[in-house]
Amino acid sequence: MRYSEAVLAAPPGSAQFEAADVVRLAPATLRRLFAPTPAAPPLEEVAAALGGQPEKLIALASALEPARGERLLRLGQRPVLAPGREAAARRLVGALFWTLVYELEPDRWVALADAEPIAPELLGDLPAAGARVVEAGAGAGRLTVHLLTVAATVVAVEPCPAFRRRLRLRTAALVVGGVTQHLPIASDWADLATAGAAMSSEPPLGGPEALAELERVVRPGGMVALVSPEQPEWFQARGYQRRDYPIPAVAERPDLTSFFGPLMPPYTLLSRVL
Repeated sequence: MRYSEAVLAAPPGSAQFEAADVVRLAPATLRRLFAPTPAAPPLEEVAAALGGQPEKLIALASALEPARGERLLRLGQRPVLAPGREAAARRLVGALFWTLVYELEPDRWVALADAEPIAPELLGDLPAAGARVVEAGAGAGRLTVHLLTVAATVVAVEPCPAFRRRLRLRTAALVVGGVTQHLPIASDWADLATAGAAMSSEPPLGGPEALAELERVVRPGGMVALVSPEQPEWFQARGYQRRDYPIPAVAERPDLTSFFGPLMPPYTLLSRVL
């Protein structure tokens, strides 16, 4: 999703974050978020949002690639009036809302995952029985827990330390650090590679490089299966078959909808046999 689109789609809970919260994200996350892609916040916007907070601006710039960091610091020298600074901050945290929740408020993310169960018919169609499975972006473990009931081996690749700790404490998966664009898995190792609602057509959550990595780790005849990725038509254009399942019922959770917006359990599967 492009930056401008993410701004418009920001859930209500984005109002609870401030621009300074962005600097609390892990340096590796910041480098991914601010790499020059259509989803990246414009550096002019970031400089305006953090205007008046030079220590935050310096901390963020130090986490970026040198050229990007230097440009951010130069832009930060421009004067910005308070209304413009506040508007830029609202746009910035709105666009980065999901990453801010994921890394800074993992308990909220877990509550959301628990309230949005994956369609059971979809889970039944994953060819995981007795398989060696790689799950990219395992997160709260919503998909991991199912895979462990049927697969021979599950390797859960997860970039966020808080979720890696949770997965190790609560599941028997082999949990490793990493991102989808650089999976720490040997080529042709897996029978099934999957990502549960953690893929998109563009970085930082997806794109051609990430999809190529998922396909690289799967043996010939194995499958890549993506659960409710963004922009499903992008994957269909690359040979992935789409199937939609009955949407699972969800309980009323005003505490979650007031923060995240309407609940929507994953119900779409994009798959391809290699």
